[in-house]
Amino acid sequence: APRDRGVVPSPERLAHGDLADVSVKLKPDGPSTEVLRTCAGLYGLRRSGKITDGQVGYAQMWAVDYEIGVLGGSDPEMEHGAKRGDIHDAMIGRMGSAARRDYIRQRIGARGEHLLVLLMIDGLSLMDMAARLKQDRRSAAGVLCFLLEQLEEHYDEMPGTLWKG
Repeated sequence: APRDRGVVPSPERLAHGDLADVSVKLKPDGPSTEVLRTCAGLYGLRRSGKITDGQVGYAQMWAVDYEIGVLGGSDPEMEHGAKRGDIHDAMIGRMGSAARRDYIRQRIGARGEHLLVLLMIDGLSLMDMAARLKQDRRSAAGVLCFLLEQLEEHYDEMPGTLWKG
């Protein structure tokens, strides 16, 4: 939930340890938007040192593109500041998010995207993901670490034209 909308979790919720205050960029050179994101598995992997801050950032970029391009969420960049945007701008932004999501899905496949949905959209912990996938926790963590390495490579190789819009 965006911080400037007055949605503030209770101290008990914050103490649970699976919320992170993250800065999300929709474009590499664009402005940041501060949001609270629930991704217990992702932040657990980061705290353990198994993944890098860069991989966390790419997972967050993917989640924003998925939320806008697939789930129909609104673009936080269009909601703030002087650039309010009209329906035309919103549709162009949604098309850009959908194109970047498609680019990544073509490279990681439906199974990889399903794992990212569980991790980033559903916000499952590693234990919950392992149970859902019928794997032990270490196997699930290994699969996610490999997937996040791949995600980083694919975002690094993404054509610049996919960032316009």
